[in-house]
Amino acid sequence: KITGLLFLLGFIAVDAQFQKETLLFKNNTSKEGYIKPKSHDGLKFKENEDDKPVIYSHLQVIGFDIEETKYRYVKHNASDVEPIILKEMIPGTIVLYEKEFQSGETPMRLGPDRNLLPVTVDRKSSIIYYMFVNEKLIKIGRKIKNRHLKMLKDCPDLVLKIKKYTKQI
Repeated sequence: KITGLLFLLGFIAVDAQFQKETLLFKNNTSKEGYIKPKSHDGLKFKENEDDKPVIYSHLQVIGFDIEETKYRYVKHNASDVEPIILKEMIPGTIVLYEKEFQSGETPMRLGPDRNLLPVTVDRKSSIIYYMFVNEKLIKIGRKIKNRHLKMLKDCPDLVLKIKKYTKQI
């Protein structure tokens, strides 16, 4: 029972951590601090670790950077109300994005006493690719196939970058 409780407390502590990042605002300003994305729209932001978090949404923020990695709010199309946060993989006129999904989390109740708090067990994660072309976000899927690259036949440099990136995975 104690081992399960320690595991649960360690999981909660790791899950609750803020990451050191740069928050990018729509007015072309930025702030360095600690960010934790919320499960729905919004980001919790603290300039210092001991500060009380302030919540920002896509209405104030375009995204955030973790070191060299860029995360941006992107709408599926211009008429969408709520954008999603995507990781920018290849920037340019046509942008390649990805979003990592967990296949699911399964709550498990351990031991003979089923009244204990459940421990969640992560399942395998997967990546979904998107391309932003002509003000539209196109969902590619789990793999970038040759038929997707044929859409970019006029952009040989981008095709080369995508092929090089996907070989690294």
